[in-house]
Amino acid sequence: MFNRCSTLLKRYLLLDAEHVRAPDADTWKLSVLRIILLIGVTLTSAIVLHSSYAAYQKGMYYVLYLTIGFSALLYATLGLRKGQIKLASASLTLTIVLAGLCILFFTIDIASARYGLLFFFTLPIILRLFYGNKAAIIGMFLNLIPFAVLINNQPIAPLFGIDITLPDTHTYLSSLIFMFFNFCLPMAVIRVMTSLESQSSLNLKQTKKMEKLVSRYQEIFNNGGTPSLFCDQQGKILQANRSARKLINQLPEPCHYIHQLFELNEPLSAGHRQKTHISGNPQATFELQSASLQHHKKQLIHCFDVSEATEHDRKFDAFRRQHFEKHYYDELTGLRNHHYWNSSVNQPVPANTQAVMLKLANLRDINLQYGYTQGDKAMARCAAQIQSVLPASVNVYRLPGARFLVSCQHDSHKSEDFNAWLREMLPGTIQIDDNLVKLSQPLNWLGGFVHVSTPQSPSQVTESCAIALSQASRDKDFSQFDSNVVKLIRKDTQHRDKVKRLLDNRCLALWLQPQVSIDNTIVGFEVLARLKDDEENKILHPYQFLPVIEKNNWHILFTQKVLDNTIELIENWPSSIPPVPVAINLSGPELLSDLFYEKLLRRYSESAFLRDRLKLELTETSVLASHQETKRRLTSLANVGATIIIDDFGTGHASLSQLIDMSASVLKVDREFIDRIDSSERHRKIVQMTIELAKSLDMQTIAEGVETQAQLNLLVDMGFTLFQGYLYGKPAPIEAWQGMDKAITVGKPAV
Repeated sequence: MFNRCSTLLKRYLLLDAEHVRAPDADTWKLSVLRIILLIGVTLTSAIVLHSSYAAYQKGMYYVLYLTIGFSALLYATLGLRKGQIKLASASLTLTIVLAGLCILFFTIDIASARYGLLFFFTLPIILRLFYGNKAAIIGMFLNLIPFAVLINNQPIAPLFGIDITLPDTHTYLSSLIFMFFNFCLPMAVIRVMTSLESQSSLNLKQTKKMEKLVSRYQEIFNNGGTPSLFCDQQGKILQANRSARKLINQLPEPCHYIHQLFELNEPLSAGHRQKTHISGNPQATFELQSASLQHHKKQLIHCFDVSEATEHDRKFDAFRRQHFEKHYYDELTGLRNHHYWNSSVNQPVPANTQAVMLKLANLRDINLQYGYTQGDKAMARCAAQIQSVLPASVNVYRLPGARFLVSCQHDSHKSEDFNAWLREMLPGTIQIDDNLVKLSQPLNWLGGFVHVSTPQSPSQVTESCAIALSQASRDKDFSQFDSNVVKLIRKDTQHRDKVKRLLDNRCLALWLQPQVSIDNTIVGFEVLARLKDDEENKILHPYQFLPVIEKNNWHILFTQKVLDNTIELIENWPSSIPPVPVAINLSGPELLSDLFYEKLLRRYSESAFLRDRLKLELTETSVLASHQETKRRLTSLANVGATIIIDDFGTGHASLSQLIDMSASVLKVDREFIDRIDSSERHRKIVQMTIELAKSLDMQTIAEGVETQAQLNLLVDMGFTLFQGYLYGKPAPIEAWQGMDKAITVGKPAV
């Protein structure tokens, strides 16, 4: 309980460690006020309780008024808070003055009156604590008045005839003087000195830390690799680190100012970098940076040596200029190139500009016939002739390949005249040096032009000219840009993207067409791919997507998906359909893909079931079908049990010797021969020779494209036993063939 009360008292009097170390003056001033007032209130309350009874008995009610008034003033002052320190200190000062005056003027006893004068002598200390030195000095001089009263040693008549002397007045005043001089003032001084000592200790610690920090920074400053200088406002060097002193010592004359060390073009300012060099040494380039010192009038200037970087920049600028010319000018012809044309992207091609893209169509023939060296010379001579005949208002650019771009501002109604004029200006022949003999080589020019009616970017103009040039031909050597062509190109692009999307999203559908024996039994199916477009609810047939696949070289991706789906179909074959083999088509490029070939070979090697159920049809019309590596890989597949069928036999590139090398066991006679077998003797003889060739090589034959009974009868007479065509059924999804037995009705297609 005692400890808790002690803690609360310290907290109230601001004597705890937190407030003692507080650096602000208001804290210790409030603490001193509370100490003096609390001691004064304690003693005054005791005096009031004791003297009030004696005064009441004697009818001295004015004593009650005085004592209760002083007590109320002390209690009110004690209740003031930190924000009211000025008011509290003024109230304390007033209380001391009033107490001294009351004792002096209302006490007849001269000995007691002297106690009141002593209160005045404490005022300089109180005034110093709360109001400063000037107030304390003024209080000292004002105390000459009470000092004169003491020297006079004569009693002063009571003011207004009021005498507050009681029997114990001497005791009360002695107690007040004792408490004020022995407790209040010493405690106030102790409180102030405690704060001062605490702050002094903290300041000492901070000073030591600061000295260490300054020593470290001084060491860093002196030994830093970057030359640094301290200068005054006039640029006088006050201090220099070791690196800076080395620079100063290089000068032949004494250097006391920074402008003597460096050739400055303008005054140094904080945060601003200035590039300069040492006086008398232009090669020693430095970049000066003045540090921003907020609490110091000196300038700290760092001097960064950028001599090497400056030399590198100079060399790089020269290198960049050299490569600028190489980048923006064609080395062969000396003309500005496509980079120059496209460099002004932010500067649109103005309206009423005629742009023509020219192409030397037979440059490839010149290169092949006379060599690339002569082709380059021909291009250079063409560029020189074009540039020589065209006026300066016409700009000529060399584009990649055998192309030039000609542009000039021209009225729209004269664009045709400009193209006709340009045709006449173009060189028609060029001299070719062939074994020291000059030959005159004709030149074939194609052009695509566009009239810029509204400002466009150079890339847009180039694209329009390229589109127009793609439509030019020998019959129409100059073609104008047509926005409808763009629509067609965009349509083709959309169709290409659509085919790719369907392939990637597993929209491949497998349709089957039966292969039938002579007794009308289904002996196999050919797998024919379709693309199913669910968004438009339609099926894309081969003629709608195979050209896109061939144009974009998606053969391997497409065939891989067909193969995967076919294997999945075989593994989940419907029980209502005879378990017969199925055949997929290969066009040649797939077999030259190592990844595709290795996967296919591994599948055949690991699955006897797949060898019995999956056959491979190689389209003989493919150039790659006769490739030596294709033959080797087909032989490897045949050796592991794969059945190889040569499709479209007789229409492709294979010879009889290549036929032997392909390791095929089945020939499919192309529908081109079957279609006219009943009307052309020549076709019948070719088909007859084909079946006899197949028999001599111990190969089976399949007649493809059988559509009529007359064709079937002739093929049977020739010895064919396997047939495929609309006579037996059109290609259809597997669901269309479910529920059938092995026999199929001839002349009534299933679909």
